[in-house]
Amino acid sequence: MRTDYHPTPTEVVASWIPHDARWHEAARASAAVGTDELRRYVIGLVHEHRDRDRGLTDEYDLRSIGAVVEDLGVGGLAAVEWGKVRDALLLPLTKRV
Repeated sequence: MRTDYHPTPTEVVASWIPHDARWHEAARASAAVGTDELRRYVIGLVHEHRDRDRGLTDEYDLRSIGAVVEDLGVGGLAAVEWGKVRDALLLPLTKRV
C-alpha cells in the first residue's frame, strides 16, 4: 500500500469545488461559460478571497481555502488542468470516473 501518494493540484480542485455547497453553483455557472471563467472564479476564491463580487471574511471559509492551498502544493493553481475540473463540475455523475 502506497503511503506517499499526494493528489495533484487538478485532483485537489476537482474534488473540492464540485462538492463544496458554498461555491458549487457559482463554480458550475463559471464552468458552463468555459475553462477560463472557471479558472478566474477559483483564483478569486483561493488567492483573492472573494466569491465573485463578495469578499470572503468568514473564518471557516478562509480556513477551508487555506487547507486547499496547502493541499495544492508547490504547483498551486498554475498546475491545474482546468478542463478536467470543468468536466468534474458539468458531467453527469454516471459519466465520472
